[in-house]
Amino acid sequence: MKAGFEDQAAGLRRLLRTAPPQVVAVAAFGAGAMRWLAGQALTRAQGGRQVTVFDEVATSGNLADALGAAGRFDLLQAVERHVALDAVRVDAGPGLSLYPAARLARALDNADRVTAERFAEACRSLQRGSDLWLIHARPDDRVLSPLASAAHRMVVAVDGSPRAITEAYALIKRLDGGPWPQIDLALASPRDEDEAEALLANLVLVGHRQTGLALRRVHGLEASAVAAAAVSGTAVDGVFLDRVLGLARRRQRASMALAI
Repeated sequence: MKAGFEDQAAGLRRLLRTAPPQVVAVAAFGAGAMRWLAGQALTRAQGGRQVTVFDEVATSGNLADALGAAGRFDLLQAVERHVALDAVRVDAGPGLSLYPAARLARALDNADRVTAERFAEACRSLQRGSDLWLIHARPDDRVLSPLASAAHRMVVAVDGSPRAITEAYALIKRLDGGPWPQIDLALASPRDEDEAEALLANLVLVGHRQTGLALRRVHGLEASAVAAAAVSGTAVDGVFLDRVLGLARRRQRASMALAI
């Protein structure tokens, strides 16, 4: 198919799309895992899907760096109406949009009613015409952000190094009892494939023994996206937005209770 016709077909799909996007959160451990996640996002977009990426990590070596698509603004600035929503968007390639969201992710932990309502408005705008949302979750905090916690599916990607495996296991333990009964595990760009496979197999074994989670091995994000589609809902907002707002309200109330 010629490029012009591909562009027209993609535009038609965006116009006809009524279901909300599938939402997949990914915690990436190790530089290889970050490159893998960037490659997965590009692959999905190059396959004709409209992919929106939210990067919750602001430090050097984040997903924005891996995509070569650093932005000037954070999505929180658009939610607070300091800048236009389109000013936050970074074009990371055909069909791939990036929104830096580190400040937004933290703000949602203690969002007041106005911030929650404005986030919902921005969220509805961003959902239009989008097929897949990827949330690059910040994995270093005690709990995931409401944005990542509300995703339909959770993926833990490791590059196979012992440090990455150890950090991934610490996150998996924190996810036990959370919103996902099953976590997807991806092995990304290992230096020593045999050693990495052995470490990952041990992670799955220990994870099964020490948590109530089912750990599923995946080789790409397509399987996770398909699973996310089964729970994404059919309303404009879908399950995701309801979950984000519900988590934000509960955490805001908890923060107020602690302050009393």
